[in-house]
Amino acid sequence: MDMIVIDVSTAPEDIALDSKVILWGDAPHVDEVAAHAGTISYELLCRLSIRPNRIQV
Repeated sequence: MDMIVIDVSTAPEDIALDSKVILWGDAPHVDEVAAHAGTISYELLCRLSIRPNRIQV
């Protein structure tokens, strides 16, 4: 399944259910996220399904 869990329990600010998030970009860089996930950035970027909305900025 195309699911992800993000632990926000130690986030420095209040987060609401409809808050916008950046999963990877300039900070954190996709390579850093991949290292924490024990994979490579290629896997994170190419295995996205068509279901999530993508907004390119």
